[in-house]
Amino acid sequence: MWNQPKEHNAFLITINPRTITCSYLSQSNQTHTISLKSYNTLKFDNLELENLIIFNPTTLSRYIANTYQPYAHKNTPVLLALNGPSLYTKILSTPNAHPTLEQFPISHAPHWLWEYSYLYSHNHRHYFYVCGMQRTLLLQYQLLSITTHLPMHTITTEYMALLQIYRYMFGSAFRHSQLGEALLEQNNTIEQLFTADDLHRLLSIPSDQTIQDTDHIPLLTACGLLVSLKDCKK
Repeated sequence: MWNQPKEHNAFLITINPRTITCSYLSQSNQTHTISLKSYNTLKFDNLELENLIIFNPTTLSRYIANTYQPYAHKNTPVLLALNGPSLYTKILSTPNAHPTLEQFPISHAPHWLWEYSYLYSHNHRHYFYVCGMQRTLLLQYQLLSITTHLPMHTITTEYMALLQIYRYMFGSAFRHSQLGEALLEQNNTIEQLFTADDLHRLLSIPSDQTIQDTDHIPLLTACGLLVSLKDCKK
């Protein structure tokens, strides 16, 4: 009890077919304030990545290692969120409120890995976010973490991370029914549920750090990864 840390930190990576972003966030365990300590982004322009498949691991490894190096001595956990066409991501509905993975209409071949999360119920149907990744793609990112000596904690999707931060924003007032109404209005596009103001309410950003409009979703994703890490430690 007396040794409880005052804050918890994480190094967050988001990757889509166009860019990679790396950020270092800290959250106070007393005030729950999330603070941005560093933020870097790199646009892919030399075929480093195609459809999330890594074609130039050397460039990616060097960029991540150089960005992470200032925090490596702290053994800071690393969490990664992916978004791209090599992933299977879909909103699926079922009459069963508590389905098993085997009951979804997805490939059950052994080379696929799956996860799903309940979203909302509507017209006597229950809607779930379902995401899948082939094991060969996961292995690429696992090897990337090994070559860069990263203590990788989680590899997930951007949508999952945004779900986490959306729930966190509402706290005890969160309701799946309200999430359902919001998603239905936006055709289940979760990025449309956030505004730039949401980011500034959630995240304390240093005055010398310039944040572009295109940075809002990667930073909200990073916040979602951070709060999911704290949930895992409970």
